[in-house]
Formats: sequence, structure tokens, C-alpha cells
Amino acid sequence: MMEATVRAHDQYQVELKLAYPLPPDRSRTFYELDLYIFAPRSLGVNPDTYTKQQFYTDLQTYIRIKTPSVSLIHFDNGEASPLGRLRAVLESTARQASKKLPSQYESQIKLFCCIFKSAIRDFVTYIHETVHVDDREHLVRQYVDTVRRIATGYRDLQVIIQTPGIGQRTLDLYLFGDEYISLVVEDHTYHLIDGLSTPESCLSPKRKRQLLALIDNEVQYRRRREYASIPKEQEDNEKLVFRRSVLKKYMASILFLDTKVEKEGSLLGHSLFGLAAAVAMIFATAVAFISQSIYGSLTLPVFLALVVSYIFKDRIKEILRFYFSRKMTRFIFDHKTHIRDAARNVVGICKESIEFIEERKTPPEIREQRNRDHITEIENGWVGERTLLYRKRIRLFPEPIRRIFSKHVVASVNDIMRFNVQEFLRKMDDPKKKLFKSVPFS
Repeated sequence: MMEATVRAHDQYQVELKLAYPLPPDRSRTFYELDLYIFAPRSLGVNPDTYTKQQFYTDLQTYIRIKTPSVSLIHFDNGEASPLGRLRAVLESTARQASKKLPSQYESQIKLFCCIFKSAIRDFVTYIHETVHVDDREHLVRQYVDTVRRIATGYRDLQVIIQTPGIGQRTLDLYLFGDEYISLVVEDHTYHLIDGLSTPESCLSPKRKRQLLALIDNEVQYRRRREYASIPKEQEDNEKLVFRRSVLKKYMASILFLDTKVEKEGSLLGHSLFGLAAAVAMIFATAVAFISQSIYGSLTLPVFLALVVSYIFKDRIKEILRFYFSRKMTRFIFDHKTHIRDAARNVVGICKESIEFIEERKTPPEIREQRNRDHITEIENGWVGERTLLYRKRIRLFPEPIRRIFSKHVVASVNDIMRFNVQEFLRKMDDPKKKLFKSVPFS
């Protein structure tokens, strides 16, 4: 069963995150999503003012693989750990001694960095949620020791890859990972300190000094390596922010799946619209034959009959086109998206559609969840609401994903949808109201 979380992404965007599990015993999985959006009629959102194209413009979708879960404590334990697997890939690359970049080299560095970021984030969150002071002190010490050990372990791998015959790009990719790891350690250690800065946390001065020393060591390390991501006082640090953002997107690209959108049901749609034109033409031709058989070929009644038949022919075609369009929405989707991995293998197919539906077509369980009362009806002017139904059908083929992440367990694929609600706010009143405080008479 898929998991869903909803949160406000920013002032105008709502983010819906869906997790589609990938059962290990299945070669394909299928998931369905029906999302109902209710809007008061006073907002003026209707099929004439809010088109399908506008909806898909307001909707942003990202599909990515969920980062494999590895405990920070076991990150460098043995050959099966992320650090051990990365070492094996680097040694294999060094043995080839070729300037051509091996296919697994870049992806393994990216994957290592992504798993490390996820592991350190989860560990920091766990420390923040720990209640007992002694346990928290122990975890902070363990955090400092483990992070230092992992960062040192990664940096010790440079001697493997920095050998004659290895191309410069191969070394540069390794160094990008080194800089990114340093930035991740600095960033999450700051978050850890910030979360433990309250009086309730009771973090000892010794542990706080260790955390600050960890941050300072990473900054000094990047300075010695002459990386450009060095924070500077009295400056906007634009280069630091930009470089951190670029490295984050580059490393996370191993998890994101590429999508190619195409219109769905064009052949069937054209066939049905052609059928509508054929029915209209049959009517017009039948009127022409009947009128000529009764009144002759060149008479005024025949002329009038042809004019009337043409008028009805045009209306019949449009009515049938509208009828077929409404009926087609049950079976045909607006878009069909092919989901591909980094190797261009198709790992899934997604279909989606949006339409306004009548309130009576809303399932009872949805109306119950809506929980509309008389106050809501009054606010809506007793004229009800507009209901949009967004449908999504996604079919996943996990095998190509498992081949890329063969050494790690991929639990699910995450579908992140961000919907911009600005179009719904244009006709709303000012949300801020002035209230007066009552003052007792003296």
C-alpha cells in the first residue's frame, strides 16, 4: 500500500509525497490515485476559467528512487558496507588504468554521497528525538567519532584513484564527492547544534566544543584542498550557496527518474470525432436524398432543406464531439508519461487526467472525509463547491532499478507533486482581519 504525506512547501505550493513500494517478489506493480480538490464557487474556478493546461502548468512532478537506508554506524563496516563497495569500484577502475570512465564509477560515487546524506540526517533526527540526557551525550560522541571515521575513510581512497593512466575527469568526480561530503557534515552538524541549543537539551560544553571542532575541521579541510565552498564573513557567500546547490543536484541525479510526456488517446479520440462527423454527414446526405426524391432536383424546398440540413449537420457533429469527449474521460487520460532510469531503460508508465465532476459523482467516503457542515454551506452561499478529480495510474517495472542498485535494497519509488494554488486565491478576500479587544469600564 502506498504511503502519502502532505505539507506546505512554501507560501503558495502544497506538496504531496507518495511512496510506491517495490515488492521484491514482483516484476511489476500497479498503483491508482484519485485526488479530489474542492473549491468554493465564489472563487470562480470552473471549466471555462481553469483549463486542463492551466492545471498541468500549476502542477510540478518529480519521480525519484527512495534512497537506500543504511545506518550511519555501519557505514564503513566490512566489504558489504557503502564504503567497502565504493573501495571495490575504485580499485576496479584503477586496475583498468584507462582514461575512459567506467559506467559504474560515477553512479557509485553519487550513490555513496546520497546514502551518506540520508544516514547522517536520520542520525541527527534520532539524536533530537532522544529524551534522556545521558543517552544524548553518548549519541553525540558517537556521531562525532563515526562521521570523522567515514570522512577519513573516503579521503583515504584517493590514493587508489590518483595514479598514472587515470583520466582527470575520473579524479574530478571523486573530488566532487569529497567536497560534497564535507559540506554535508558541516550542514547537518549545524542542524544538530541548533536542535540541541534549547535549555531542555542540556548539552554539555564538552560535546558542544566537539561539534564545533568538527565543523571547523571541515572548513579548514576545504580551505587546504582549495575548494571554492568556503564561508566568508562580511560577504553574501553566493559562491558557497551556488556550489552547494550544484553538488546536491548532481549527486541526487542518480535517484531521479527521467520522464517523457506524450498525449494519451489521440488515435481513439480522432476515431470518435471522425465517427461524429460521419453521423452528421449521413444525416445531411439523407435529408438531401429525401428532399430531392419528393420535390425534384432544382426546387426551392430542396434548397431550403439543404440549408437546414447543413445547420443541423454542424450542430450534430459538435454535440457528438462534446458527448464523446465527456465519455472518453472515463477511459482515456490526458497524458501518458514514460519513466526512464539513468540508463534510459523504461521503469514505469504513468497516466494522468484532470476534470471537473458533479458533486453527486463524488464517492460517499470522500464526501464524508470532506466533512462539510452548514457553516461551510453558508460561506459558499448555499451554492455548493466545484470539484476537480485528478486521476493517476502508475505501473512500475522494478527490475531495471534493481540492476542499478544491485548491492542495495530499493524499498520504493517516491512521487513528489507540488501544486501551486495561486490561481485559486485571485478572488479571495484579504486573509488578515482586524479584531478589537474589549476593555472593561473603570
